[in-house]
Amino acid sequence: MKVFFSRKFLRYGLIGILNFSLSIGIFNFFIWISGITRGTPITVFSAITFAIVVTHSFFWNKFHVFESKEISHRREYIMFFLVSGTVAIVNVGIISLLVNVIGAPLSISEKLWANIALCITIPVAVLGNFLGYSFIVFREKGPGVPVEPTIS
Repeated sequence: MKVFFSRKFLRYGLIGILNFSLSIGIFNFFIWISGITRGTPITVFSAITFAIVVTHSFFWNKFHVFESKEISHRREYIMFFLVSGTVAIVNVGIISLLVNVIGAPLSISEKLWANIALCITIPVAVLGNFLGYSFIVFREKGPGVPVEPTIS
């Protein structure tokens, strides 16, 4: 519980707000230019938004939040993308379920509902990514601990 009140988590949260703003902007840009608010394109918009934002997020998290000294940006980026991708698959599933299967309630526009669905995924992303980044991607390595993670 202490970790959620640390400077690291605060910085992570601030970067998360920046990433969220970028996500909302990109996602709504796709809706605006296409006029599409449901169906497979919404899932595609969400996936493209993810790819852009995760790359942006990697650099902020590596250098500002976790202050990684790891030389291999490639290894860390791959691990970062895998952790983020796992969480994103869950979130894309949640968005698809809410938008395409359940659908917007009668009193809510489809455009607003698509954004509400995106917002519902935030707690999953915050916790899943922070734990994955902390314990898998940017974990602190003690003396004698191999740099490369063991994946079984």
